[in-house]
Amino acid sequence: MKKLRVFSVAKEIGISTTELIKYLDELGVKVKGNLSTIDEETANVVKELVLKDKEERERREKERKGKIKLEELITHLNIPLKRLIPYVLKWGLVRTNKYDEIPFPIAARIANSFGKPLTETLPPLPEEFKPRPPVVTVMGHIDHGKTTLLDAIRKTNIAVREKGGITQKIGASEVVHNGKKIIFIDTPGHEAFTEMRIRGAIVTDIVVLVVAADEGVKEQTVEAINHAKEAKVPIIVAINKIDKEGADPERVKKQLSNYDLLPEEWGGETLYVNTSAKNGIGLDDLLEHIVLVAELEELSKSNEKRAGGTIIEARLDPKIGPTASFILQAGELKVGDWVMAGDTYGKIRMMTTPSVKQAKIVESVSAVEIMGLKNTPVPGDLIIQYDSEKIIKEKIEKIEEEKKEVKKEQKRPISIEELFEKLEEEKKLKIILKADTFGSLEAVKSVIESIDSGEIKVEIIHTGVGRINESDVLLAVASGAIILGFSTKEGPGVKKMPERGRVKIFLFDLIYDLQEWLIKFIKGMIKPELVEIIVGKAEVKRIFKIKGLGLVAGCIVREGKIVRDMNARVLRNGELVGEGKISSLKRFKEDVKEVNEGYECGLRVEGVKDISEGDIVEVFEIKEKGS
Repeated sequence: MKKLRVFSVAKEIGISTTELIKYLDELGVKVKGNLSTIDEETANVVKELVLKDKEERERREKERKGKIKLEELITHLNIPLKRLIPYVLKWGLVRTNKYDEIPFPIAARIANSFGKPLTETLPPLPEEFKPRPPVVTVMGHIDHGKTTLLDAIRKTNIAVREKGGITQKIGASEVVHNGKKIIFIDTPGHEAFTEMRIRGAIVTDIVVLVVAADEGVKEQTVEAINHAKEAKVPIIVAINKIDKEGADPERVKKQLSNYDLLPEEWGGETLYVNTSAKNGIGLDDLLEHIVLVAELEELSKSNEKRAGGTIIEARLDPKIGPTASFILQAGELKVGDWVMAGDTYGKIRMMTTPSVKQAKIVESVSAVEIMGLKNTPVPGDLIIQYDSEKIIKEKIEKIEEEKKEVKKEQKRPISIEELFEKLEEEKKLKIILKADTFGSLEAVKSVIESIDSGEIKVEIIHTGVGRINESDVLLAVASGAIILGFSTKEGPGVKKMPERGRVKIFLFDLIYDLQEWLIKFIKGMIKPELVEIIVGKAEVKRIFKIKGLGLVAGCIVREGKIVRDMNARVLRNGELVGEGKISSLKRFKEDVKEVNEGYECGLRVEGVKDISEGDIVEVFEIKEKGS
């Protein structure tokens, strides 16, 4: 068989002899140098291998340099533009139009975060993307040391100052560790974190979960874990109060292992740090771990100049007007720039950062507080820089129209049919499960996990003992989950929440009923069960005959409230006299929407012609069970 010199084969392929020798080594062919020979068959095999590698490199280079329209990514991910924009902003890119383009490698990473990859392998990031500081949120159970830990890290006395009512802070803090900046959001806790998620904000990169070494895992610890997991944010565990009597870090690790937070030394992927916020133990280790996770997560941003970020805190200062604190995630911001934050806007008059009281220019990624907005924005709103006030005003007009539609939609409770449509589309049912005792919880969880759900994936994203609380509702809204309660009920604050109408809550007292209901629900066989809810009752005190209106009843509201345009029935000695809608409702001479318990009103029930003093007007509404 013909023999060929290594250098001549390398020249023919178009690579260096050193590269060729590496390829030969991979094939198990040992050669000494340029003048060594290989047979023709080996030469053909190595040529094919090099060609494939070159094609792969060229493809990846093309992908690395290529662009993709947001419109294509929206279609691929099946999400609205509004939901995609914050993910793009995290990479330091301000894009607000579906026809805008972003680099393909960024699109590929965003698609991966949704579990819908665009490519088998991720192309390298473009050269203009450089590492950026991580944004960290601290979570954990009450009194386990969240604020004290933040205080110790910042080497300031925020914990004491907060008690004294002094507010010289901007909603986030910046720490430099070994030359690398870390940003901490000052509002610890998972409720604030999830409320921002509900509004579409994607700010937090890393969660530090604080668990007291002497107390271990508590209810809010579990809530925090599940909120962070649902947001797909990496968790670092800080076992705090390590120097306190009764501290048992190994017990904490065992408890957290039950929630898939397995320590590295036990073969898992979760980083643990022993800390004492009070005495400053382990703080450097914690910061080192945060920097490491930031590198592993490939946190990077573009060098583009247009500014954009996310509001984390806002207030109305009586002396200087609306102020807004935010994380500047893209570009650079200058005093005098026009910005839009949610549905308000303004020209920046003053900027403050954690280290500079009056900054003229701020580069991302940084924590910033600004003055100059016309109104107070809402945490979770995006803040974007625009070239002129005129452009912003046009956008505000469009937003106002959209808000009217959104408000109408949010007032209407989600229906069973809509849940079925979502189930059919996503093939996934997320459940938050609450029960009266741990024993009941485990029994119900076991029953749910044993159900044959076919192609529908049933995922219990959070469990807990006790009443259904505000945190459960926020998590349900953010994740699109339903809430199942076993031998428990809604907490007193839940019904008042504006988000309540966007969540379905189903309550059961028998495991068999829950199991049967869930099987039927998964198969799409549940018919909406309608229930009547009494909104209010009023007693008729006097009757008036008004020309053009007919009979008007002067009443006093005895229970609940009377609401115009709602269904009503007139009862006399418990017997039905007639039904209709509250077509007219007045308080004194003013038309009103509703009248509360204890107040007098004049009302007319449409279609009811027989009404007398002493009658009871009962206002009710028909709702789907679970609404």
